[in-house]
Amino acid sequence: MWPFRRRRSPRLESVPIGELTTDPTDYPILTVGQSRLVDSFTALDFTGEKSPRFLLSRAHPVIDPRMKAIADIELRVDNHVVGYLRPPALNEAIDLLSDRHADALDIPVAIFSTPAGPEVRVHSALSETNRQER
Repeated sequence: MWPFRRRRSPRLESVPIGELTTDPTDYPILTVGQSRLVDSFTALDFTGEKSPRFLLSRAHPVIDPRMKAIADIELRVDNHVVGYLRPPALNEAIDLLSDRHADALDIPVAIFSTPAGPEVRVHSALSETNRQER
């Protein structure tokens, strides 16, 4: 007998999750890291706007080199980091990356202006898509 090997399809560059909408209630998932990312919001020209901005972000895994595993998922808009996912959204994104065999996810985000600074929220499709696939 010879060994059978299951071939995996090549990794996809990115997989779209959800559709961009302008309804603020579609964006319930709060991210972390906004206070450390002032340069990103300045580069995106988001400084003290009153109305939210709805954009498409690319969610990239951050690999811990010692553990060789995903340590975090950063959200990028126009190649600027605008936030990081927190559990359970972090776990859902990791599962989707693995299930879809993708390098990144394209997820809609909303950037809100708050008294504490910019706040980034992720579209609910991230959680809904993961629940549908399970």
